[in-house]
Amino acid sequence: MTISGVITVNIDPYIELGPITLAWHGLTIAIGLLIGAWVATRVAEEYGLATDRMSALFALVTIAGVLGGRLLYLAEHDGLLHPDKWLGTYGFSFNGGFAFAALAAAIYVRRTGLPLRLLDAIAVGVPLGIAVGRIRDVINGEHYGPPTNFVLGVRNAHPDASVPSSDVAYHSGGLYDLLIGLVIFALIWPMRHRLRRPAEITWLVIALLGTGRFIEFFARSDSPTVLFGFSSAQWTSLAIVAVGAVGLIRTRQRPPSPQRHLNASALVAGRRR
Repeated sequence: MTISGVITVNIDPYIELGPITLAWHGLTIAIGLLIGAWVATRVAEEYGLATDRMSALFALVTIAGVLGGRLLYLAEHDGLLHPDKWLGTYGFSFNGGFAFAALAAAIYVRRTGLPLRLLDAIAVGVPLGIAVGRIRDVINGEHYGPPTNFVLGVRNAHPDASVPSSDVAYHSGGLYDLLIGLVIFALIWPMRHRLRRPAEITWLVIALLGTGRFIEFFARSDSPTVLFGFSSAQWTSLAIVAVGAVGLIRTRQRPPSPQRHLNASALVAGRRR
């Protein structure tokens, strides 16, 4: 198979800093969370919302995401009935983590009486955070699919990468997730003030992410096929699309809230008064 036209990555999955060893896996996730939180906070300020509870909300979403990701992975791989497999640093389902994080954020906002527009602010930052966080999968060679000479195929040349062979290019689930996140962010960012109904952006991001993930798994092989030729990840993606689509339709049936054109300078001026 000719691989001259594919993307070649030759980066050590681990960063050696003297006696300290860092993994790209954890580093890019942390950076992605910080960038997503920064974008969400900025958008919340543009909406004129208080941001004093954002830290608690981000912490809750992170914990829920890790828990949900692990639970769905165990369910997909027959691990829920085996307690010895519950704990581990490898094996997380993106769809499970995303669904649990979204549910936790919605419950928190509802229970605390915070405005739904806060969820929209978070939704704007989510795709960019995902894109940054998935860089580690491209470096590590995780979530790969079949061999390919497609222009977006990735050959992980480093011997410590997770791919079966450093001489072969594979479909990269990490790269596809990264691109999906960037595309959704590029679509949502200019729409963040035009979509004025509370939770409208949230439902749209949910539906778009589910759609992207469903399509992506036609090129991946790390999720078991369960029904009608679709993998379990595709079925959960379709469920996410359905939830997002129904929520978006119901939200658009409500009248839009008054537009608030607040920019950073106006907020600063208001605080100085």
